[in-house]
Amino acid sequence: MTHHTDFFAAGLASEPAISPRSALLFHNTENFGGDYWSGRCVASLHELTTDTDGASVIGAGRLLTMRDIEALLRSVLKQQGGSIGVLPAQVLSISGTHLAWTVPARVRPMLFNMAGSPLKTLAVPWPRLLLVATANGRFAVAPLRGRARPTAKTRLYNAPLMNVGCDGVVCTGTATLPGGCGIEDMAGWEAVLFDTAFSHVNNRLTLFQENDAPVDDRTHFRFWAALARKKVETFPVERLVPMGMTVDEFIRTHAR
Repeated sequence: MTHHTDFFAAGLASEPAISPRSALLFHNTENFGGDYWSGRCVASLHELTTDTDGASVIGAGRLLTMRDIEALLRSVLKQQGGSIGVLPAQVLSISGTHLAWTVPARVRPMLFNMAGSPLKTLAVPWPRLLLVATANGRFAVAPLRGRARPTAKTRLYNAPLMNVGCDGVVCTGTATLPGGCGIEDMAGWEAVLFDTAFSHVNNRLTLFQENDAPVDDRTHFRFWAALARKKVETFPVERLVPMGMTVDEFIRTHAR
């Protein structure tokens, strides 16, 4: 019995065999546009024939439009099947290459390993966070205000954390990263953030300061040390600095 898709034929006998029907070639190019352009390359589809020795020969091809390529990808995905499951309530966006989810605000340890000081651990009130992790190891974080489920237009703030850039990207250093970005990897990514010692400020607007004063390492540490000393249980959201991005923009920026 032979099953056909738009691009493949698989012969299923006593020993399964795959018969090549088409070849997809990618070409470096310049000055292309319209339906055929995708970054710096175009793709072409070629029919395969068999010569007298039984070897496959690539025939003349045709350029593929973006719609053609999408049809090819759908054809491949149909053959892979997929698992079915219920997404946790905190997940906002998921694909084969990224995961975006929220972590509730709560008191938890924060580790500091600053130059010239011994390792310190403080029990502090972390704000509610949006995390985005990708299959290629990119990891980003931004705080949220309120407890309602975020929408695409919910505004975000700069992470009030060391080792995080103004775009929300976490400097993971030597931390061991999860091997993927599936639901089963959420705890591993959270550990990268919560179990790693912070060492330096990457974003001078990490906290709101009177007169827009920049935040250095010592100022940042004193802020968290004061919260720990006073046993504050809720992060003071008035100290958050607007990032200028929405949830949708943040996820689209980092889910690549």
